[in-house]
Amino acid sequence: MTARPRRRARHDIIMEILKTAKASGKKKTQIMYKARLSYSQLEEYLGALKKAGFMNEEADLWKTTEKGLHVIEACDICLRLTRDV
Repeated sequence: MTARPRRRARHDIIMEILKTAKASGKKKTQIMYKARLSYSQLEEYLGALKKAGFMNEEADLWKTTEKGLHVIEACDICLRLTRDV
């Protein structure tokens, strides 16, 4: 019997999207494949991240904003702290 892969938590998906687009920005297709999302899921996440100010779109490229970079940093700190427990 093979184990079923666990569902990814929403914050894991958000972190994957933010990290994928943080350097020079990425096209939707690149983000979709890297984060392993369907197009409709990607649209939902990008809309929410843009509304929150974590990402913006410029000339078909999605890029993580300064605020989004702070979110990545804060989540990395939390993960490090909880690993030590």
